[in-house]
Amino acid sequence: MGKAERKRWAANVKSMEIVSKPRDQVTPEDIEFLRENYTSMGGLLPKGFNGGAFFTPTHVAKFMWDVLKPRLPKASRVLEPSVGSGVFLEHAPADAEITALEIDETSAKVTSLIYPHANVILGNALDHDRENYYDVVIGNPPFGESVSTEREFMTLTKRKGAYSGKSENAFIELAIRSAKPGGWIAFILPTGIDFRQDAAKVRRLMYDTCWHFATIKLPPETFQHVGTSIATQILIMRKVPPGTPRIKSPHTKLRSLDGRLIDYEAEFFAGQPPVYMAEVTDIGYDKHGNSTDKWGDGLTQLDEIADDLTWDDLVRPNLYPHVPTWVERGKSIAEYMFWGEGCDGHKDAKRTYSGPRRWNEMTLGSGAEVEWRGEMRSTWDFEWQDEIVNEWRALNDRN
Repeated sequence: MGKAERKRWAANVKSMEIVSKPRDQVTPEDIEFLRENYTSMGGLLPKGFNGGAFFTPTHVAKFMWDVLKPRLPKASRVLEPSVGSGVFLEHAPADAEITALEIDETSAKVTSLIYPHANVILGNALDHDRENYYDVVIGNPPFGESVSTEREFMTLTKRKGAYSGKSENAFIELAIRSAKPGGWIAFILPTGIDFRQDAAKVRRLMYDTCWHFATIKLPPETFQHVGTSIATQILIMRKVPPGTPRIKSPHTKLRSLDGRLIDYEAEFFAGQPPVYMAEVTDIGYDKHGNSTDKWGDGLTQLDEIADDLTWDDLVRPNLYPHVPTWVERGKSIAEYMFWGEGCDGHKDAKRTYSGPRRWNEMTLGSGAEVEWRGEMRSTWDFEWQDEIVNEWRALNDRN
């Protein structure tokens, strides 16, 4: 165990001493120590003993909220299904109704001390059965762990009366079930979910239930503070209201960067705009934890991407919609939420940007019109989705 790991171990031991105190003996200094130092044992214990927990850097959690907040209603209902020490609660809207789930007793106690306004529930997140309720489900669910529940999950396998499988698959399904129609889902996920066979069902579930908003790949040093270089990405999607039809793209051919004409046959939910893809090449520190902030302003590439996604849609509609990765590679349309190294958009972005690299990938179209309820709508309409959600909620939302 290196110096940094020993320091983390000591901080977590002290944290456990703090949470073991009677509540009335916990001081403000204790709470501040927990806020600054607790990271659980993720990366310190062998895999399988830490629940796949790798606690999220604060500025990454803040970025996800910066993108989502302008899109949320007042007094939003928030679910964090794997809350850990509560980093995602730190930047949640002040008026939010927060439900936080955590299976580790120490982490749950830490979160309840730091964020007493949140409803922190100790237990198996997969047993949480409040469905179609939350405006946003956000977090960094455990990766690569085997999970089990008696509740039926289509992305898990039934064995001996219980459903079991990979944690990331189950948590995505939980998020989709928990979000209300029109609600947002923002997760940090391993990139292996893009192509692994065991994730095929959850990729199909996402295609069948959600609009895709953005996929942002993070550099390997993102989680160096907890001792891992696992490849990760931020996935943001939105739950489609029931009854929203799929529409066939009017495009049958797409032209690649090298001039080839590629067959294109695709259907997406009405309201699906071109999807935003990005690659962060500098997270704000290197693999040793040293700052890479050249200008001393505290900003990172994530702040540039947040600007892309929140400046009244001035940037996103002006990024060229490239041939989708799934089309280039002959994959299923269910993989349209993910991109791969060397795809047209990535190659073009590498030439255009030093970082972050970003581009759009084609879905319904790049401005061609499609029929919608007897009228023609542009496939480049970034407000169409909100209209569908608002109309559904006006007729059906009683919560």
